[in-house]
Amino acid sequence: MKHFILFIATILAINCMSLTAAFGQENFEESGAWYCSQKKMHKASDRNYPLLGPNSPQHSFDVLQYAMNIDLFDNFDAPYPHDFTNNLIVKFEVDSTLNAIQLDAFSTSIQINSVGLAATSFTHSNNIVDIMLDQTYNPGDIVEVSIDYQHLDVDDGAFFAGGGFVFTDCEPEGARRWFPCWDKPYDKAALEVTALVPASVRLGSNGALIDSTFVGDSLYYHWKSDNPIATYIMVLTARKNYNIYIHYWERPSDQEMIPFRYYFNNEDPELIVEKAELANDMCDWFSTGYGEYPFEKNGFATLNNEFVWGGMENQTLTSLCPGCWHESLVAHEFAHQWFGDMISPGTWADLWLNEGFATWSEAYWIESSGGYTGYKNRINANASAYKNGNPGWPIYNPEWADETPPKNILFNGAITYAKACCVIHQFRYIVGDELFFEAIYEYANDEENFKHKTVVTEDFVDKMSEVVGENMGWYFYPWLEQANHPIYRNEYYFEKISDEVWEVNFLATQIQNDSFFPMELNIYVAFNDFSDTSIRFRNMENEEEFVFDFEKEPLFLAFDLPNEIVLKSGTLILSTPKGSMSSETELLLNMPNPASTQTTILYNLAQNGMTTLELFDLTGQRVKTIWEGQQTAGSQRASVETADLETGVYFYALKAEGRSFVKKMVVQH
Repeated sequence: MKHFILFIATILAINCMSLTAAFGQENFEESGAWYCSQKKMHKASDRNYPLLGPNSPQHSFDVLQYAMNIDLFDNFDAPYPHDFTNNLIVKFEVDSTLNAIQLDAFSTSIQINSVGLAATSFTHSNNIVDIMLDQTYNPGDIVEVSIDYQHLDVDDGAFFAGGGFVFTDCEPEGARRWFPCWDKPYDKAALEVTALVPASVRLGSNGALIDSTFVGDSLYYHWKSDNPIATYIMVLTARKNYNIYIHYWERPSDQEMIPFRYYFNNEDPELIVEKAELANDMCDWFSTGYGEYPFEKNGFATLNNEFVWGGMENQTLTSLCPGCWHESLVAHEFAHQWFGDMISPGTWADLWLNEGFATWSEAYWIESSGGYTGYKNRINANASAYKNGNPGWPIYNPEWADETPPKNILFNGAITYAKACCVIHQFRYIVGDELFFEAIYEYANDEENFKHKTVVTEDFVDKMSEVVGENMGWYFYPWLEQANHPIYRNEYYFEKISDEVWEVNFLATQIQNDSFFPMELNIYVAFNDFSDTSIRFRNMENEEEFVFDFEKEPLFLAFDLPNEIVLKSGTLILSTPKGSMSSETELLLNMPNPASTQTTILYNLAQNGMTTLELFDLTGQRVKTIWEGQQTAGSQRASVETADLETGVYFYALKAEGRSFVKKMVVQH
């Protein structure tokens, strides 16, 4: 039992009706998270096959850069072939003594013709290319191999060509279908692309545009990103006669103008200008919360109908479905530039850190104009989306680090997006705004461990714990590693100890099967002098009892009245005070009092017999009969609907064993 002594010093005037209105629901199906989840679960083909943060996986080599010289000249005209040639140079640092390397290269998409530089020979089978090196290399050595290959004329769900478009779309492991690579999210690398296209084509990629050169009817684009990129967010996006609008965002630290490039189809140019200005506002807002925008450019590109549903957060160049300039989707994908791109998941088990933060960021963006109420409406919508669509598995499953799950699990909207978002919100509730935003900022700007690197869940929890000043594993691990959510069956009662001391007794109980979710609970208590208070306390075990002492009579109690613990369900039960029911017949106070829509009357019967419980107004007129009939000895309770009663003072009377007992109650709407 936990026992607390509290003296009321302040009055927290909380209007229950306004709270209900303020926490109304937004439609999750209109959110960027929903569009993003649907897009990634409904790709044309299933792509799932059997710099590092502190605990990201290690490998025998670390790719430093992919440099491509790719010929796409013939892919923009009918019959829109999918074959192209590429000379790829892979630069890597050796992490353990080796004389060969393996790269992922999907056998039905890629035909390797030759290798060179430090590579002497190769074999290619079972979607793996084994490359023999010209000597044995030691840890720390920097090595380059070249690979001349052809992408075959196949539609593989990663490289798209049609209707004048050419684009790539890789998450989670599709990059291996259009270029040989070490296709794991933890091995980030710089990217340099030289691409040959017809003169009428505009082509975008990651990083900065170094130059574009016309040679006759041909155009060479040269893109380069010095910031490392996970392979799943490396991208080529091109179209004949693409419309383009370039807007600039001023970086606060040095006033440099950062280009934001908008590639679009037949949209109204005024709409694109509007969205560009909106994105600049988002960049200001997110930069304040997460640290300054971390890349040399940003961009958005609408594609064709082969790219369905939503968006894909390719680093510095987000792909959008045709006409999909929805504000929530743009906010979701934009936030990924920090969470997913700048800091990438160490494994696919850690994807919740991408999608949870991007989904939470939609609500955070709403907070910039709609305040906390607007933010909370979106959080509530995510909580409802999770509860309505919960498939019953956890957010974090360590097995996914080794074996990538099917896309309908990996990108499940209820879990990876909505529930993960709510876990982040509840962390904000637990530690408070000051510590929460400090922790997120410090995480995103930790250059030694995370910025432009990777993160696994353990690293994230450790960082949150470091900033907050306590081990937050007590919260994160149960909520991430367990399926479902707490179902509360909490009980409370009030007990008068003396003329100057009243106790509030609260029993915290979770009744879901085989799990317990530690949580910072809160209760709201109102008193007979119309003052009130809110109390917070940490619930670390099931069926944990808490006792709070007050100097005045409590009349009403509510559990989590502001609904900050959004991942929960259950009931709150008014129970019988321990020892308050003697062997004598007794009528106790009703709770709550004052009552608004409902109240509960407690009483005790010494013996079996006929009982009548009635309600009267101040004139003595009977308003309603609450109960009439035979009852057994022991503690009893009666629920009284009061919504139909006028505000005022009433009396309730118990008749039993030839005696009458009367108490006063107040109805207040």
